[in-house]
Amino acid sequence: MPKYKFYINRLTRGHPSLEVSSTKKKWKNMELTTHPTKKGRYISLKENPDPDRPSKAYLRKYARDDPLRTRGDLLKKFNLSEEDLKEIEDYLIQHYKK
Repeated sequence: MPKYKFYINRLTRGHPSLEVSSTKKKWKNMELTTHPTKKGRYISLKENPDPDRPSKAYLRKYARDDPLRTRGDLLKKFNLSEEDLKEIEDYLIQHYKK
C-alpha cells in the first residue's frame, strides 16, 4: 500500500492532489499540475503519476491545509516513481520539520 495517495481536490478546480497527511477534519495536500504558473514554486517530477498522460508533471511546493470535505475521489491509477517519492520526502522533511 503506497504511503501517499492522490485524490481529486474540489477546491483546486478538480486538480489531483497528493495527500501528505490527514486528521478527522483536515487534510494536508500538494497540487499536481502539468502547467506551472511560476518558476521555482513547483517540484518537477521525472514521471507523470497519471499513466494516461505522457506530459510533464509538477507538484506544487506549498502544502495546502484543506477541510476533509473538499477531498474527492481516490485516484487509484496514479503512482509516484521511486525517484519522485524520494525527492518529495526530502522536500517535506527539509521544509516541514516539527
